[in-house]
Amino acid sequence: MGNSAATAAPQVMDAPVDFLAPGTVNLGFAGADKAGLDATLALASSAESAARAATSAGWTALPPTRETTAAAVPAGRPGNWNGWISGASGVEAEDGSFATFRGKPLGVVAVWSDTTVEAQTNMDSVDNYADFDGQMDIAVGGLVRGETWAQAAAGAFVGRWTTAISNIKAKRAGKGTTFIRIGHEFNGDWMPWGVNAANLADYKKGYRLYAGIVRKEFPDAKLTWSPNGGNHNTLTMEQMWPGDDVVDVIGPDDYDGYPAYTDASTWNEIVNSWSNPGTPRGIGAWQKYAARHGKPLALPEWGMQGGDHPVYIQGVHDVLAKFAAGRGGSAAGRVIYDCYFNAEDKFKLTDGDYPQAAAVYAKLSWGS
Repeated sequence: MGNSAATAAPQVMDAPVDFLAPGTVNLGFAGADKAGLDATLALASSAESAARAATSAGWTALPPTRETTAAAVPAGRPGNWNGWISGASGVEAEDGSFATFRGKPLGVVAVWSDTTVEAQTNMDSVDNYADFDGQMDIAVGGLVRGETWAQAAAGAFVGRWTTAISNIKAKRAGKGTTFIRIGHEFNGDWMPWGVNAANLADYKKGYRLYAGIVRKEFPDAKLTWSPNGGNHNTLTMEQMWPGDDVVDVIGPDDYDGYPAYTDASTWNEIVNSWSNPGTPRGIGAWQKYAARHGKPLALPEWGMQGGDHPVYIQGVHDVLAKFAAGRGGSAAGRVIYDCYFNAEDKFKLTDGDYPQAAAVYAKLSWGS
């Protein structure tokens, strides 16, 4: 049986203040001394003072980034958004049983071709959905173990990346929108393409190089910039931002367990919180971050783990529904897709491990 508090409806509130609005204090921070942060963040009225604020709060401060020397990337085609499209990943997404479980077809699916050089080149995971004409999110990786962003920035992988995107286009042209995630969860240290202060400049160059290949080889595809939703880095999201011209969608990965959303009060504490001045933590804060950058929001990966916490399912749904994109036009700060991560056993809603969460998911309406 779940905690009785879990039956309380989680709140979906707007963030306390806009992201780094000059002269304001962000009341949504978590995990640090509030009084000290209030005093520190009040300084954040410019890029330079923000850097000083970050330093005094214990985060890595770098000189303000400049994109004037970045390699030019062909302009992306305007997005023609079709509202909030919802889907999932895993075998149950492939065989149709996840759609049956939730009582609604999947409008988008997610796949990964990121483990080896062969996988990152051939993109064979896309073939699992050869007959699927809906939208698809593809995590393409970028580096494998032993490779570096310095090599990428120097052009060492242009041939492989070009072949990869050509293969994706051959498999996906004429179907629903294809979203490409380069180096997803780059802000952690568990991927070969992890980013830190030492390789930050090379990451941006390498990312932009790969993004330029996507723009040239498959211009109808969209680029989803996909950090891990938690704070796993001394750098802020703003410091790692690769440039407005190479991001079409902001798509953090978000999972229960960080923290465990055992009750509505935990959800309400986190949903609009920020890890540091430039890094959203909760998905409500990510919505504000996306709006600030003029980009739509997605959740390419999200899911349960470590406990049966229906409040998390309800909370995610309510944020996605509240900020669901309309059809056509601008979608800044609006949700355009989500994919429940049903691809590994510990996250699955369909195998009986999370009966309360599964029941809540199944009764809700996903997508607009």
